[in-house]
Amino acid sequence: MDVNSINTNVSNLNSLQQQELNRSSNTSKIAPISDEALSLNISESYNFKRDELSNSLQTFNEGIAISEIARTGINKQVNILSNIQDKLQTQDIEDKNQLKNDIANDLKDFTSVAFDTKFKRETILSIEDNYYNENNQSFQIETKEANIEINKINTPLISNDLANNLQKKDLNNETQFNDFVEMVDNNKKYLQNLSDNFKQTSMQIQENAKEVITKQYELASNNQTNNVNFGKEANDFSKNNVISNMGYLAVSQANIIQEQSVRLLS
Repeated sequence: MDVNSINTNVSNLNSLQQQELNRSSNTSKIAPISDEALSLNISESYNFKRDELSNSLQTFNEGIAISEIARTGINKQVNILSNIQDKLQTQDIEDKNQLKNDIANDLKDFTSVAFDTKFKRETILSIEDNYYNENNQSFQIETKEANIEINKINTPLISNDLANNLQKKDLNNETQFNDFVEMVDNNKKYLQNLSDNFKQTSMQIQENAKEVITKQYELASNNQTNNVNFGKEANDFSKNNVISNMGYLAVSQANIIQEQSVRLLS
């Protein structure tokens, strides 16, 4: 066996060992995750979820407000129709057509309520012809948890229809009088049903809002970021990784030496 060849192999072995030691040294210099970076990552995740829930709750609150404002307006209109019914049932008046002016004024108040019932300057109980389009016919309550549509109601159509029939009918005629009374009663029942529908919508939104509030509470309760020692956790994480890498390198280095030894012996 050539002595020079042996020396060359030994030299190569020493070179490989030195390279592995350098790698191990470099690995041991892995920078630990900073407290600030780890804290920031957890904080951003918590804040994002918190903001998401807050936005959902705000949207649900708006839906509840729309429903309750609509109910308040509709109930006012129901009361106006009840007043009209009371006037029509007056027994001590000979010429019932004298009631037309008072009833007409009541119907004007009915229309005013429709135009004044708004949420953020947008009407709920009326749809203006100048702005009539598909996007203007409802309110969209859209969140990650639910998607609810609250349709607008064009109640001025009711007062306009009643006002037109009022002028055409002779209230002294029993048949025509009863027809008008029935119209008022039917529209009153229609509005009462609408009020009940808005109430159900409000209750549905409230249930969704309760779920969001529960999630907010659980998120706040489970937020343990203030109790975590980020320095210790980060250093332990880095330490374990360094030790693992050093172990792998040691095994790799032993395999290399063994392989070179076998070559020398052969």
